[in-house]
Amino acid sequence: MARRLRLVRKQLATVRLPPFDVFRLRVEASDPTASGADPMVFLYNRRPVNPYDGTAAADFVAVCSPTDLAEYPAGVPDRLTTFPFFRLDYVELDFRAARQAEACWLTIVAEVDNLLRALDRMDRMEVVDTVWVGAPFEGGVSSSLSDFFPAY
Repeated sequence: MARRLRLVRKQLATVRLPPFDVFRLRVEASDPTASGADPMVFLYNRRPVNPYDGTAAADFVAVCSPTDLAEYPAGVPDRLTTFPFFRLDYVELDFRAARQAEACWLTIVAEVDNLLRALDRMDRMEVVDTVWVGAPFEGGVSSSLSDFFPAY
C-alpha cells in the first residue's frame, strides 16, 4: 500500500504593525489512515543551550530525506551524537509576506510528496546480482571471488 500523510496548514490572521507584517505558518503531519508513513518528517537542529536562561531552541532545517528518517530520532536529539538533529511532526515558521508563506506551503507539500514517493520506490527492490563467497561447492563447479580477483 502506498504511504500517505495528511498535511494540515494553519496560519495566523495577518498581524499588521506598520511597518511590519507578520505571517505565521504551521504545518502538521499525521497518518490517520494508518498507511505506514512516519509523520515525523520535519528535520530540526537543536542549538546549544543558552547560558543565560538555560533554554535550548531548535531550528527547522528541511523536510526529511529517506536517509534522515532512518538516521535521526523522533522527538528529541540523541545526546550521544555530534550533530543534534531530530524529527518532529510539525513545523512552524514566520514570514514577512503572505506570498512567502504560500510559497513555503507549496514547497513543503511538494517535498513531502517527493519523500513518500521515494520511500514507496525503495520498497520495490530487484535482485541485480548474486555471488557465492567462501570455499567452492563440493558437488560441482562454483565461482568464487578468486575467479574475479587476482591473488596477491
